[in-house]
Amino acid sequence: MTRSSFRHTTRARQPPLPLLPNEPRLLNPARERALTTRFLQPARADLERLFVWLRRELDGPLREQGPEKLGKPYPLGQCLEISQAMERRLASLNDEQLAGGEAESGYRALRAFLDHGGTLRQVWGDLRGQYFQNAFLLGDRYLDVANDTVDAAKPSVELLPFAESGLVPIRDYAHFARIAERYWQARVLPNHLLPELAPYFPLVVIQPGGRAQLHGLFDYLIALTCRGAFRPSEAALKAGPIDASVFARLREGGDPSLSLPASPRDGREQALAACRRARKAGRHQDVAARNAAVKAALAVNGQLARLQVLPS
Repeated sequence: MTRSSFRHTTRARQPPLPLLPNEPRLLNPARERALTTRFLQPARADLERLFVWLRRELDGPLREQGPEKLGKPYPLGQCLEISQAMERRLASLNDEQLAGGEAESGYRALRAFLDHGGTLRQVWGDLRGQYFQNAFLLGDRYLDVANDTVDAAKPSVELLPFAESGLVPIRDYAHFARIAERYWQARVLPNHLLPELAPYFPLVVIQPGGRAQLHGLFDYLIALTCRGAFRPSEAALKAGPIDASVFARLREGGDPSLSLPASPRDGREQALAACRRARKAGRHQDVAARNAAVKAALAVNGQLARLQVLPS
């Protein structure tokens, strides 16, 4: 092969897509690896002590605030609450609070890493095809400070290379639905009930207790469908019409200020049309439209919470 033909057959390397909110992906793996090797690896045991100490400190207040969730005792199912509390605690942490304590060395290593440009951020995704999990990326390490929220017998903190963690981004709504059905034992339906909200929130999730919610009210999923100009939502809404009896029950919880379709088939057609209209109007780039949709969806979920859509 000549040099000129080689140039012809190769492609320019595409820059990585910007990170979505809480996306479990390393944007600059080489940089994070180098900083991890320099600052974090030599202090691994100290870092683990730091995060175990912080988790013990948080457990009392969190258990008091949420003694159970979906019928399960703390900490089961509370990886989001624990991760958010840890994020707040880290933001308020300083040397004086740790001076002379068991966590001081770990905090010094963490501080040096961050001061040199290392990354610590909260992420959310599919953990090993089994669960939704909230955790952190710390350099090129996966840091789970809620490792015991599926199995309370596990250690509360896990720190390992991100590449070995099994945490991957949610690719689309079909991926989300598979994990929701497996992890929550939920029933996931297309949102053919509220076409005006379907571009942003294309799924209805019915929990085992029979309670329903519009789903996708996560910054990550909203950003995912907006980046795709509502095509991810449109793909989810192409599923066949939902069961007529479930549709009728859900319709009782619909917001009367919103236009409700007369039948599941009408709802499917209207939801798909709503995606096309929203894309043409550029609503995927309209922050005010997004915020209004979130507000309306929260109000709908408040009404749906009073309904028993399916038997327990």
